Amino acid sequence: MADQASRFGQPEKICDIVLKGGITSGVVYPLALVSLAEKYRFSNIGGTSAGAIAAVAAAAAEYGRHTEDAGFDRLEKIPDEVGSSLLSMFQPTPALKPLFDIFVAALKAKTKTGRIIAITGAAVGGYWLSALLGLLPGLVVALIALAIGGGAGFVAFGLLLALTGLVAGVIWRLVKAANTDLVENDFGLCPGIRQPYSSKDGFTDWLAHLIDEAAGNKTGRPLSFGDLAAPPDGRPAIQLAMMTTSLMEKRPYTLPMPEDHRFVFEKSEWEPIFPSGVMAFLTSQCDRFIPPAGEAGEYYHFPDPARLPLIVGARMSLSFPLLISAVPLWRRDFTLLEEAERNKLRRCLFSDGGLSSNFPIHFFDRLLPNTPTFAISLDDYDEKRNRDDVWLPSSSGSGSQLPVQPFDGIGGFLMRLLMSAKDWQDNLQSTLPGYRERIAHVVLKPEQGGLNLAMDEATIRKLVNYGERAGETLRDEFDLDGHRWRRFLVAMARMEETLDEVAKAYEGVPGGPEAFGDFLKRYSGETASYRQDATRLAEMLKRGAELAASGAGWRAKPTIREGNIPKPATNLRITPKP
Repeated sequence: MADQASRFGQPEKICDIVLKGGITSGVVYPLALVSLAEKYRFSNIGGTSAGAIAAVAAAAAEYGRHTEDAGFDRLEKIPDEVGSSLLSMFQPTPALKPLFDIFVAALKAKTKTGRIIAITGAAVGGYWLSALLGLLPGLVVALIALAIGGGAGFVAFGLLLALTGLVAGVIWRLVKAANTDLVENDFGLCPGIRQPYSSKDGFTDWLAHLIDEAAGNKTGRPLSFGDLAAPPDGRPAIQLAMMTTSLMEKRPYTLPMPEDHRFVFEKSEWEPIFPSGVMAFLTSQCDRFIPPAGEAGEYYHFPDPARLPLIVGARMSLSFPLLISAVPLWRRDFTLLEEAERNKLRRCLFSDGGLSSNFPIHFFDRLLPNTPTFAISLDDYDEKRNRDDVWLPSSSGSGSQLPVQPFDGIGGFLMRLLMSAKDWQDNLQSTLPGYRERIAHVVLKPEQGGLNLAMDEATIRKLVNYGERAGETLRDEFDLDGHRWRRFLVAMARMEETLDEVAKAYEGVPGGPEAFGDFLKRYSGETASYRQDATRLAEMLKRGAELAASGAGWRAKPTIREGNIPKPATNLRITPKP
């Protein structure tokens, strides 16, 4: 056991934390978590995409907080590891390595001209055989012209033909890589595990080792969500959640999923994306599934929450499109009319959780919180707007406005359409008092984080320091009493309005539609769907009437929502759990 008197041994408070996605921007998080861990025990931890990596690392460290050489002491070492090996963790399949090298060459170039030269060189070098085959016909023509004395015009024609053939050969190979190789690798360059040409771990291998080391897990099996829910030695339970996106269903899922046996995985499809030890655990713990339609392959039920390894959840959340391959699962589609069609397995690709919610600050939310749910947001730098690299919003006043951010060209327009569609709810939530003051903002310049896989050690260290400052800011400056007071005001105003709406529905309007109270008396008997037993039905009707009476009573002046209540106004909706 580690020294209980260490700076992580006896945290005096409890908090939750949510971490935003951002690919390589995730290097911000380790020291932020370390700083917070000095004062807070993490009870609920959530994230998406790169934030999911940090979330599983935080959960493992909390699990191993009191284990020697584990816990947050292990997280503190991450910046030194990543600083020198970040790029090497992203290992494309051999077939896609030339495409990845082109991408990296473009990232490393400093000017537009340099970028064109770098991309051209990487494309020709990566697809040299296609370039050579395209070059040969024109080169043969030029050599024959020289040999027979055909004149400068024929030689020039041959050289032009050679150049055209070279370009066509490379373009043909690029199109094939995009339309065939990338599709076969489930729309991602990198599967995540070590590739045959490399002696270093891929990011999935590295993360699997990190989870075990931070948790002090020496059992030989991967740490699971079930381990977090029931830690040994009477330690408090840890809840971990992350987002993933099912592309074929066009919907998000929160991991771990409920135990409904909806999905199955096929062994040979998962072997290229998960370490062998994880696969051995999954195939020994998950029940075999025999497809009713007889599809070929070795299928297993997707693991229930107790047996779902953290590394599987993280990998499903961080599948950044085109960079990291999606994770395939299979299920039957019961919306189809024919039974034979319903029995067939349908392939579902699970991609980046950030496509659905890149900043799930709604995780672990409570109407009246007794502990804070901290969050760290990764923002774009603007010299006209940002004076500090790390800042915490003011808790005074009402909701802040969102920045007006222009964009350039058709590419910028299309990207803004996508970002607006997927992020608007998270963006609005982050402006509301009772939420915004618990979000530490880290401002990143274009060359920092994101898709900048080739950042140098100095840049990575700068981002790491930003994260440490963000953690210290939340740890030292956050005012829980003020936060809870604002949440109480917002909740009371919202409940008053909601109860008033309930009362109006129950009362009805003279000459209008049937009042809801009258409807319940008429319909709630034996003819109702989802019929209730007599005792439960009586209690439900009684409580419904009590809610309506409360709403009518809360109309008395002065009303809460006409007072000094934080803005903007809020909604209370019933929505499906993703």
